[in-house]
Amino acid sequence: MKHHPDRFSDQKDKDKAKERFQKLSEAYAVLRDEMLATRVSARPLLRGTRSVHLSTTAVLDNSYSALRLIRKGEQVVVAPQAVKSVSKASNGVQIATYDERGPASSLAIVVKAGSRFESPDGPGVAQFLKNTVLRAPPGDNLTRFIHSAELRGNTIYTSVDREHLIVAAEFLRDDLVDIVPALVEQITNRAMQSYEFLDARGLVVAEATASLADPTTRAFEALHETAFRSGLGNSLFSAASSAKALKRQHIYDFTDNNFTPDRIAIVGTGVAHEDLTELVEKAFAGKQLPAGGAAQSTASKYFGGEVRIEAGAKSQALYSVAFPSPAFTSSDYAAAAVLANILGGSRTKWGTVGGATGLLSSAVTGSASVAPFNVSYSDAGLIGFVIRGSNEEVKAAAPKAFATLKGAASKISEETVAAGRKSVIVDADAQREKQIREVGRHVLANGNFPTAKEFADAVKQVTLSDVQKLAKSFGSAKPTVVAYGYLRQLPFADQL
Repeated sequence: MKHHPDRFSDQKDKDKAKERFQKLSEAYAVLRDEMLATRVSARPLLRGTRSVHLSTTAVLDNSYSALRLIRKGEQVVVAPQAVKSVSKASNGVQIATYDERGPASSLAIVVKAGSRFESPDGPGVAQFLKNTVLRAPPGDNLTRFIHSAELRGNTIYTSVDREHLIVAAEFLRDDLVDIVPALVEQITNRAMQSYEFLDARGLVVAEATASLADPTTRAFEALHETAFRSGLGNSLFSAASSAKALKRQHIYDFTDNNFTPDRIAIVGTGVAHEDLTELVEKAFAGKQLPAGGAAQSTASKYFGGEVRIEAGAKSQALYSVAFPSPAFTSSDYAAAAVLANILGGSRTKWGTVGGATGLLSSAVTGSASVAPFNVSYSDAGLIGFVIRGSNEEVKAAAPKAFATLKGAASKISEETVAAGRKSVIVDADAQREKQIREVGRHVLANGNFPTAKEFADAVKQVTLSDVQKLAKSFGSAKPTVVAYGYLRQLPFADQL
């Protein structure tokens, strides 16, 4: 631009600049194609001095394509693959990492301490523990612990499901050195002040009340209780009467029975395995985990049955039907995932009714919706559908959806299986919290975990006969049925 004519006020200088500027423009036009073909884009990676060479930046010109990518120099052709590692600490705790080598990390302590492992005299203790596992360390207070994490921009959370209790954090990679000892301190802290216990009781009751006020949550709780009765049938939530009956000793006993080395996995994503292993060894130094021995859970047994929940004539209705499905540890799990996808069909981020292209979609009309589900555990699972809508709409849709599910094997083709495989692979990757949970539950069940690629490879092996075999099993199994709404209008199980 230093030769642009507008920069000069004297006419002679302006004329000379104009002539030179035109020559430079012509020269640039001649060389432009070659320059674009060899131009170096100075876009360094997070580490090193590698750079990407692009064949073009003129993406609006049909003569060039942004899809033509030329990599030269030190830049690798593909991004570095994530590193998967599994080992055991000296105290027996399992350590699993999946390092994508990015700047953000997650760490979770996953314990086989879900509601499945509650004793008959302590219902709801898992939910209670989820709300009290973060508490004041001896000689310190919880406020300082939470505040220090917030100052670093970290997120710490707890969750519980039917098989696992999770204490986890999301943070920047460099904060691993602070997160590991902090979380280990929490799960090994036996001290619980009376005020902490009493404060948690009100929170537990409020959380359970709010959750069970949702018809879907209430129906799924009833579905599990009817299907499995105990174990996986234990509720995730503590009723008010149960919460009031719990004492600190119930939590101590539950912790002693379940927080044993063989039932704990420390899972990290975006962290180096050797770094995590060293920090875990240091964090557990001088700490004694309970020996346990009483946390015995019998193998899950499916029963099936029916439960009906009256909600009144003006309520919205919900109708759910489920059959037994493979555990996530089974070789048939991938086939179950594909079948659930075929039942539900493709989904859009913005739309009206979910699953509008699946096998079940033809069962509903009006404002009603139908969605499949496939929930899996270490030794059992449930697959089925849930219908939501007015009582009249659900009454009409339930028999149609049930007939579709029972006859799904004859309606599945090679094309639908191929589409289902692709959708399952795309949907498999999710947010960090789900990834942490998946890694943790596989490690505790098998001592290993599948990467996204390994799971995708398993899904690609699913055949039409695999999916049809699973669908045909619906004909011999007793269904689990939950009806919620105005029961005078909703059909019984034997009327489907």
